[in-house]
Amino acid sequence: MSPALSKENETLSEAATSATREPVQSPSETRILLSGVSWETYERLLAETGEGRNQQFAYRDGLLEIVVPLEDHEEPTRLFEHFLAAFVDELALEVRSLGSLTMKNPQQRMGLEPDCCFYIQNEAAVRGLDKLDFEIHPPPDLVVEVDNSSSSLNKFPIYSALKVPEIWRLKRDVLTIYQLNQSQSDYEEVEQSLAFPQLPVPELPQFIARAKVIGQRASVRELAKRVRQVLAKQKSP
Repeated sequence: MSPALSKENETLSEAATSATREPVQSPSETRILLSGVSWETYERLLAETGEGRNQQFAYRDGLLEIVVPLEDHEEPTRLFEHFLAAFVDELALEVRSLGSLTMKNPQQRMGLEPDCCFYIQNEAAVRGLDKLDFEIHPPPDLVVEVDNSSSSLNKFPIYSALKVPEIWRLKRDVLTIYQLNQSQSDYEEVEQSLAFPQLPVPELPQFIARAKVIGQRASVRELAKRVRQVLAKQKSP
């Protein structure tokens, strides 16, 4: 075992001394919830495990959720990145995709890493920046969460603390769109995407299913064709 991996396991073991429930395992991910974890331990975990780790951490109110994604979790996550690329290409927009970007609100001691996140409306404001400071820069315009098992930690308060305007949540092949409410205190379920109000975002799960039959790139091409049809219909008298 490498020294870096040994140190990572040592830090995780230290945090795990306060585990509150058994790990939740599914074909797509393993979730572990720990309680009594300090903000300092959370930040040390982030620093010591680095960006190349295969775990995702979410922290709020002394609770730390560790998610280890597996194949059934990673494939739809990667497909969302391709789908967003198809959206912006058909709309002639720009996007900055930042994957599982670590986002923290130190003042409220909350932090997490989404499955993937995107700058769309605010892409130009963060273009080319090597390091983002959420006390200065806007949060991602859109985050995506793939929850094939029940999350033991409610992440919405963390996202609202970060002022993320839109969340797409895929759970059991259903995509739900949430937008930050006017008071910026919670999220409400909506029919249309804020980033892509003219596009059929709730249809995306069917293209994830199609990718398992015809391949990922063929599914993306089908989605692009569907987007062109929708846009053409909106332009027709």
